[in-house]
Amino acid sequence: MLFHPQWSLLCCYLSCQHYKLSLDNQLVVVKTSKSKYLAVIDVEKEFITNEGKFSFSIIKNIPSKVHSSTGVEFKIYHPTYKEFVLLMKRGPQIIYPKDIGQIILEADIHKDSNVLEIGTGSGALTLYLLNILGTAGSLISLDVSRKNQRRAKKTIDRYMSTNEFKNNYNLDFITTSLVDFNYLEYTEVVDTVVTDVPEPWEFFENNIVTKDLKWVSYLPSISQITKFNDVLINNKFENIEVKEVILRDWVVDKKIVRPSNKLVSHTGFIISGRYIKY
Repeated sequence: MLFHPQWSLLCCYLSCQHYKLSLDNQLVVVKTSKSKYLAVIDVEKEFITNEGKFSFSIIKNIPSKVHSSTGVEFKIYHPTYKEFVLLMKRGPQIIYPKDIGQIILEADIHKDSNVLEIGTGSGALTLYLLNILGTAGSLISLDVSRKNQRRAKKTIDRYMSTNEFKNNYNLDFITTSLVDFNYLEYTEVVDTVVTDVPEPWEFFENNIVTKDLKWVSYLPSISQITKFNDVLINNKFENIEVKEVILRDWVVDKKIVRPSNKLVSHTGFIISGRYIKY
């Protein structure tokens, strides 16, 4: 059987189309020497900045380098969690990566944990919790705003599109106020509580903890910390600690090593405690 040249052209065309589709909708960082952007590839569109533009269709693989209409080199690669959180569009104020790391440590969260998150917000902490929990653990995220939860779900789906878990994670949203939340229904499936709400003590107005539970709250002011510290003590929590994370970058330039002029100081306090059923 003779192989017609047109078949070769058709196979090449189909291969190119398949390749374009495989890159379409992928989440990437687009970086120059001066700027860094978060983008979703659309092979039918152009990426436009004040440093020039280029068509997404010229991207052959990820990671890759392309040049804009002005000759500027753009580097394209999948984002880390930190890059995604700092570059993403968001509504409510997020917990920054420097604090998230400490929260995970204080809460002793691992792949088999079953976490109740109080305060979904923009979903930055929700997303990292899912990364830790993987497919073995579970997460319940509570927020009074359905709008916040829709935004968080969109954020999670966008990041997970480049993640091995994709949609294989265990997440349930509960839309209710903290005062109206009935913890009794979830006592047997929750071993850790993490909160990012201004009044976490509202949980204890109608709920009693009767089994082992680890608790971590993120609060911006010392007056909130003082009040919640008393609430935890009154509810028989032990090992209560309060921490503040200060982050300072260092600049290494050949033989010159110095602290960066940029200091990320106070963003919030972290208070942790544990209820132990003896």
